Amino acid sequence: MVSIPYLDKADLGPLADAAASWKALPAKYDALQSEFEQRVINHLKGHWEGDAAEAAFVTMGKARTEYENAATEAERIAKLLLDAHGDFTASQKQLHALLDEARNDHYKVYDDGRVEDVDPRQDSPTASASPGLAEERKKKLDSLVSRLTRVLEVATAADEAASSALERDANGDSQSFNTSVYTTLDSVEADQAAALMNKKGRLSDAEITKLNLLLSANKNDPEFSRDFAVKTGGENMLSKYNELMSPPAGTTLSKEQLAQLKELKANLGTTIGTATTSDDGGKPNKDITDFQNDLLKAGQRDFNANPTESPYGLSGYQLTSSLMSEGKWDKDFLQDYGDALITAEKNGANAGQNPDAYWGYPRTLGTTNIGALDPMTGFMDALGHNPDASTEFLTSEATIDGEKVDHLDYLLKDRHWPEGPGYTGDSGNPSGYNNLGHALESATSGRSFDDDGAPVKHTAERAALMNHVVDTIGGDPSLASGSPRDALRDSLGNMTAEYMADVQAAMGNEQGTIKSFGAEADLDPGRLQPFLATVGRDPDAYVAITEASQANTAIWMQQVAEKNPSDFATAMENVAHPGGVVAGILSDARDQAIFEEHSASDKDFNDAVALGDKWAGRGLGMAVGAATSTAAPIVGTIAGWAVEDIQAMVVDQVQQDTVDEAKHEASERYAEGREGVRSSSAESLRQAVAHSGLQMSEDDINVYAESAARASEDGYAAGTTWNSSTSGR
Repeated sequence: MVSIPYLDKADLGPLADAAASWKALPAKYDALQSEFEQRVINHLKGHWEGDAAEAAFVTMGKARTEYENAATEAERIAKLLLDAHGDFTASQKQLHALLDEARNDHYKVYDDGRVEDVDPRQDSPTASASPGLAEERKKKLDSLVSRLTRVLEVATAADEAASSALERDANGDSQSFNTSVYTTLDSVEADQAAALMNKKGRLSDAEITKLNLLLSANKNDPEFSRDFAVKTGGENMLSKYNELMSPPAGTTLSKEQLAQLKELKANLGTTIGTATTSDDGGKPNKDITDFQNDLLKAGQRDFNANPTESPYGLSGYQLTSSLMSEGKWDKDFLQDYGDALITAEKNGANAGQNPDAYWGYPRTLGTTNIGALDPMTGFMDALGHNPDASTEFLTSEATIDGEKVDHLDYLLKDRHWPEGPGYTGDSGNPSGYNNLGHALESATSGRSFDDDGAPVKHTAERAALMNHVVDTIGGDPSLASGSPRDALRDSLGNMTAEYMADVQAAMGNEQGTIKSFGAEADLDPGRLQPFLATVGRDPDAYVAITEASQANTAIWMQQVAEKNPSDFATAMENVAHPGGVVAGILSDARDQAIFEEHSASDKDFNDAVALGDKWAGRGLGMAVGAATSTAAPIVGTIAGWAVEDIQAMVVDQVQQDTVDEAKHEASERYAEGREGVRSSSAESLRQAVAHSGLQMSEDDINVYAESAARASEDGYAAGTTWNSSTSGR
């Protein structure tokens, strides 16, 4: 691989000069050809006849062709050199920027690519007292290493491709000019990668390393990905992937070899996903359409990784879904693929009720244990990374043997999801419902389920889907209750936090202060309460919903303070009460999880609080976005003060004392929860007044704070009573 010092100090000027010189050659060859025709061929024509003349004119015609070929090859080499110079220059600039960033952030980058944290704060008492600092520094270090590796991979692939292209003699005859040479590095690298995928027999470690390098450097490049996919072919790609992931019996892979294959899975999946989207926004590409159809057709057959051995490898659906869990894939292809997958299951064992048998033995993951026997899990994660596709798929239906099959109903109600890491490909989350949750998160939020970026305004389709999910599970809580279905709850909690404005508005929004983040979900309180009661039993969901609720309440209070209505107290009470109702429902749901369902402990909830605080900030962002789109802008300092203060309030409210057994009494826990919501509402009001610029006496602020606290307390009492009555307690 190209080294950091080499790329850092490389003088690219001579390469630019060479490219310029080659670029000038075609015009010179054209001029020579023109002069040759005028001064030799045209001059002799009409003045020289006979056998010797005919032979001479044939030879001169060949010479004219050689001039044309020379000009063509010079033009192509110029393009190749310019392409190489562009790639090298871009990589060098990126490297310089990363090295500058590392120095400025107190990281030392060694020549071999190692990165060391040399921040002096690491050895200070302040650092040991701030555990978040070490985690933050580690994330930055890992990011630097990843980006440095990426830059070096791109430069190395370009370097090797340029060398290969310049050495190539397409005619196999060094005595003549080439009539077919590469003009871009993409085409060279695509040929190299496709040749490895098309090679007969298992690839060596060195060849897998080379393939990984090519794919990693180009996996997000549409031109490379399309060229590579078309030259490899869908069926052949699955066959080679199956072969690589299922080594012959008795093969022992080292940790390094196994890591190499896992990297290949990620790189190949992302590359193929990019290939399927390579004609998006332009005219349909027939080659890519044919490739996608090839993948769909190949899903129906089994691939034997080692023909002389038994059991077999995997089916085409299992292989494609394994690759699908990575990258961005074409929306229309995902619709077709999902329909085909459901059709295969409905026509298989017990109409989707026994996918364990349908997808299981004699198929096997092989010794690498890479992938998943249940292809639906990989497809769900594909939807989880492709929001537009997930929204469309989960709000549509398929026609199978003349029968309409609603996609979401099939996945949520009808389908039996096989359990275990062999079926999900994830030892940490061995339930396919976890993957279904990823698809639902993506479909309702407009973001990839693992994307912590800026929120996306809710569309009417996504809001309607959220409404449908709440109605469905609120109407039948068993759909998210008990193992393995409770694996859905963390995702449902994230979705609830995402739609917290709609949740609070459903609990009470008399003055219309609470605004949806985009389209309204119009949630039904009667279905929302049992939905929250079920979802809130999961520690991660509980924390996400609680954080988002407090964040929203703080913003609505800030909004009231900015408007400063004549009936200030009532306006504040109106926005405090819904958050209290949510807190009451959640508090009772938490106790049910701990003392009745025994699905979690106090420690589980406290650990979730300690590890997750993203929804305070994300909730603020969505609430601010909703408020500023419908009313006067909120002061610009709100995000800064609110995130820190609200996160602190969340910890105080959510954590419970796990040592004092007396606090396990219902009355004690109820009092704790009530006091928590009172204090958080009062503090949010104080912060709202303080940051609004309103001039109020401390006495007035205390009166308003107590008023808001009572309103949230009333909401808390209503929420706990509501939840207890509907759960039969």
